[in-house]
Amino acid sequence: MIKLNNIFQDKAVFQQKKSLPVWGKTASNSRVKVEFAGNTAYGKANDAGYFKIYMPAVEAGGPYVLTVTDLNNGESVNFNDILVGEVWLASGQSNMEYPLNAEWATLNSSNEKGLNRKQEKEFVETVNGTDQFRFITVQRNASCIEEESFSGEWKCMTPENAPQCSAVAAWFGKYIKEKLNVPVGLIVSAWGGTIAEAWTSRAGLLSNPDTVQLVNNLDELYLESDAWNKTQADAVKVAIPEAYADTGNKGVGWGWANPDFNDCAWTTMKVPGSWINQKISGNGSLWVRKEINLSGEWQGKDLMLELGGIDKMDITYFNGVEIGRTGKDLETEWYDKPRNYEIPSSLVRAGRNVIAIRAYSFLYDGGFCGRNDIYNLVIKGTDTKINISGDWKACAENDLGILVGNAVPFGVGNPNTYSILFNGMIKPLLPYAIKGAIWYQGESNANNIANSESYLGKLEAMVRDWYYNFAQGEFPFIQVQLAYYNRGDEELCNEGSTWAVLRENQRLLCEKMDKVYMASAIDIGDHTDIHPQDKKSVGFRLAQNALHNAYFVNKAVPSGPLYKNFAVEGSKIRVFFEHADGMYLKKDMPQSFYVAGAERKFYPADEVIIDGSSLILSSAKIKYPAAVRYAWADDPVSTLFNGAGFPASSFQTDEV
Repeated sequence: MIKLNNIFQDKAVFQQKKSLPVWGKTASNSRVKVEFAGNTAYGKANDAGYFKIYMPAVEAGGPYVLTVTDLNNGESVNFNDILVGEVWLASGQSNMEYPLNAEWATLNSSNEKGLNRKQEKEFVETVNGTDQFRFITVQRNASCIEEESFSGEWKCMTPENAPQCSAVAAWFGKYIKEKLNVPVGLIVSAWGGTIAEAWTSRAGLLSNPDTVQLVNNLDELYLESDAWNKTQADAVKVAIPEAYADTGNKGVGWGWANPDFNDCAWTTMKVPGSWINQKISGNGSLWVRKEINLSGEWQGKDLMLELGGIDKMDITYFNGVEIGRTGKDLETEWYDKPRNYEIPSSLVRAGRNVIAIRAYSFLYDGGFCGRNDIYNLVIKGTDTKINISGDWKACAENDLGILVGNAVPFGVGNPNTYSILFNGMIKPLLPYAIKGAIWYQGESNANNIANSESYLGKLEAMVRDWYYNFAQGEFPFIQVQLAYYNRGDEELCNEGSTWAVLRENQRLLCEKMDKVYMASAIDIGDHTDIHPQDKKSVGFRLAQNALHNAYFVNKAVPSGPLYKNFAVEGSKIRVFFEHADGMYLKKDMPQSFYVAGAERKFYPADEVIIDGSSLILSSAKIKYPAAVRYAWADDPVSTLFNGAGFPASSFQTDEV
């Protein structure tokens, strides 16, 4: 029986102007014929029945029928409604996985308050030619096995299907399609919270000195029988000792939910926020309480309590009565799911009311996720609300210490095992013909300075590995430079910023590799949410970069100003940029330029002057300038833009 790889389906999109590999399995040593778009090619299966045949390149068009025939037994399979156009792989971690209809940590059930959902509405109302715009999402797979196929279905970008697509990829594809007026196909293969090493093959990791020993360690792990006897859920459970399991709700017995309980000795905590980062407690169970004073119009009304995601589970009370709970045992999937609990009118009174929440987190972070504006108390069915973010009272019921990063061991089920996502989510696609790849990842590699500093070599190894395995030469690889995000870093120039170092390595990879490019999202992040909702702008910037660098549309500006080099001019230092047409500085805000002398101690630039495609900088504290840094922080202020409105990449003129 003839069986092709799952990427070959009805409604698939093939890459135009490239040889088209068609592969699958049939009877041993059979001769195979492939017919597509008026072309015919022949090949033969090997002893195991596997075959791979390259069809001639085809111009954009369709729909066509793909027919594969086993000439030995006459069996044939057809795939209908195949288009030829532009195919892009969209990969990375959660900000690429984030779909158009996402409610991750930032929205409540009304689905009206989040920018991403508003953009979803805009997308489905404005996307044209949905039959010519298609996508397939590769199902998550952390099996550790080199998979030959995958689960996923090609879908047209209809209003019904589009919300399930990666938001960044969808907007990117929309802009590409509108400009080129050809069919577009997106292959989305992404998994939140993952590192670049997980997306690199074993051979690719062995090419990088930083990861050779890690591969050797994994080889030893895989020799053990127990390494293959678990699922992803098992991997989490195995890693959590019994002592870390929730031992029960002691706080409610101590009266911590009661409105009359005196919490004046408790610690003040910012909600939303991480209680670990605020040094209130480690992992374990933590209570927060907030007093709300309601006017007479609220008394006797049904209310809704709207909260962001709570990491990992919660039990929530209003005036001492439980109104809802989410999660149990060692479940991990609720950390980013908004909570929306109904408060019956019988509990609501004028004057003083108390909300109490018992949260429990047994691994990674512990906190209340999302933006301030989604934490509200609302009169049900109305727009009347009170924002409840800000200062709460907090106290640990059971402090287990910090368990961050030590929970899930490498191996089956852990998506950050080296090579595991290459094996399960990239290898099954090989060697499908694509135009290029867009990549939004890096947050998980910026967890410490050593990982940030080694990111250049790790990402380079991954890109070269993909080039080799897709077997079509170098293709455009366009990465998203990380958006701003406040991880407790409020400095404009932070020597220890892990995100700044990683962003710099993203920029340096573009200098090192000819077909690697970058679209910066540094100015469109979110201070409180690692998943900024403006995916439309990210998709647009990626598309502009692709139009310029992959399709050579010269009028498309590929990025904001990019640092090129510098020259010392007496007590001043001049920094040169490319893509600097119309360059300007945003005024009336803190500037992000810092100047250093030979000792590399950085001071704010007192003067920043635009001179054509360069900036002239100086600081009264630096007589002989030697180096410049810009936007060098996790959560920087972006002040430099070009005429297209794109932000300058962060940079430093000295070495990382």
